[in-house]
Amino acid sequence: MDDLKPSVPSDEPEQQDADKIPVQPLLAPQLDIIALYPDCFDLTRPRPLKLKIHKDLIAAGHKRSDIKHVLGRYCGRIRYLQSVQPGAVRVDLQGQPAGEVTEAECDSPRERLALICAQRLAIPLKPKPVKIKKIEKVKKPKAVQEAKPVPPLDAPLTSESIVSGRLELTVKFTEPPQPVIVKSGMKIGVQTDTALVVTTLKPKVWKKLEKAQVDWTQWVAAMTGKLGAQVGSDAGTIVMLEEASLQVFEKKVKVEKI
Repeated sequence: MDDLKPSVPSDEPEQQDADKIPVQPLLAPQLDIIALYPDCFDLTRPRPLKLKIHKDLIAAGHKRSDIKHVLGRYCGRIRYLQSVQPGAVRVDLQGQPAGEVTEAECDSPRERLALICAQRLAIPLKPKPVKIKKIEKVKKPKAVQEAKPVPPLDAPLTSESIVSGRLELTVKFTEPPQPVIVKSGMKIGVQTDTALVVTTLKPKVWKKLEKAQVDWTQWVAAMTGKLGAQVGSDAGTIVMLEEASLQVFEKKVKVEKI
């Protein structure tokens, strides 16, 4: 046997009830109980014992005084007290599972363990700290935001909202028109979806179209000028394009990749 500490009264397990149980008529010889049940008692790695295990020892023929003495010393050891944790499996004399430790059953071992540690360190036990509820900070109310003004659906323009500019019209075409030669140049027309655009190109500008027809298979001409008078006719609206300029671009054919 190891140098076990003197026994301290405990309810883990309830060995004190052994006095109330009648003694079996036949008693086995006095043996070392711990050595007799190695699967149950382990001094190195103890496990929580089955509740009322003293009744099983009495039924096996051991003396009540021996049982009380051995259990008191075994269950009072620090390692055993540390093994009594919630959910830990209890064992019987054969080392088989015999229930689990509950939270309530841990209170007594914890108190005994704290008492032993305090005695060894010669420090008085500290009272349990009182939990103080935190005072919740009062949240400041959010400042009421002023409602943003809703803009109107429409409004008249002011003089500050108007700046000077120039109205220009751009017309694109891809076919060379047959011009009408006039004194100021080549007069042509381009029919769009909404109106017929009429303008007179200067001879130098007209040469750009002639050169594009020779150099490129496909091209796009962009004619830009100042928007002039608009005249209604039986065929539709006629728009005069003044001071027209012309830019011609090659229209490249996309080659599909094989």
